[in-house]
Amino acid sequence: MIITSQGFGHFTNGINNQDFGIENEKMLLILDGCSAAKYSDSGIRLFGQLFSRKEECNNLEKFEDNVKSVFDDIIGMSEKYYPIRDELEKEYIMENLLFTIIACFETEDKYIVKLFGDGYIITQNAKGLLSYMKFAYGNCPPYFAYKYCSWMADTFKDYHFKTLIFDKKDFKKVLIATDGIQPIVKCNMRDLDNSIATGNFSLVETILKERKMSFFDDVTIGILGGKKDGFFQ
Repeated sequence: MIITSQGFGHFTNGINNQDFGIENEKMLLILDGCSAAKYSDSGIRLFGQLFSRKEECNNLEKFEDNVKSVFDDIIGMSEKYYPIRDELEKEYIMENLLFTIIACFETEDKYIVKLFGDGYIITQNAKGLLSYMKFAYGNCPPYFAYKYCSWMADTFKDYHFKTLIFDKKDFKKVLIATDGIQPIVKCNMRDLDNSIATGNFSLVETILKERKMSFFDDVTIGILGGKKDGFFQ
């Protein structure tokens, strides 16, 4: 299940929602485009759609290889339009392919989250209490696309996906979210907390829409499973 809402700052500045998500029965994937990248809203949609067509895209063991493979394909297809490598990197990769990647997989007894960039993991423990885990890097978060840029490659060549494992004995629910949810954490929005904790995601969506002005950045929250009783994309 994916709930997404355009940030009010993006709305007023005429910027499209730069979040995107895909889901299936075993995997949830959220992409959060870099606001400074002119066409990141297009890049995340291209990547997301191609990734969803990848064979065994929901295979946990192949996830990181599949991510690299899709980046290889997209950049390979673009090379004929940008035959000069410097232009390919600066005019295409940096303007289209800068985005955070957050994926959540569910097995019989665990939730596994893969993260490359900034964002949040929301956990609900056995007692029903929510916790927000923040991953932040200031104004320069790591993006997978930097591995394809010559002046950034050395810095990020050894940077890999963070992998976090949550045992279902200890955690009833694990959600992933873009960093646009920060006002929920900072402003003590108890009704949103309660709606997330009780699984009332129709109400979560309604509250996000009603309080759009409280969120400068786009907000996307994803949870594996659950009844789709509203408009989530």
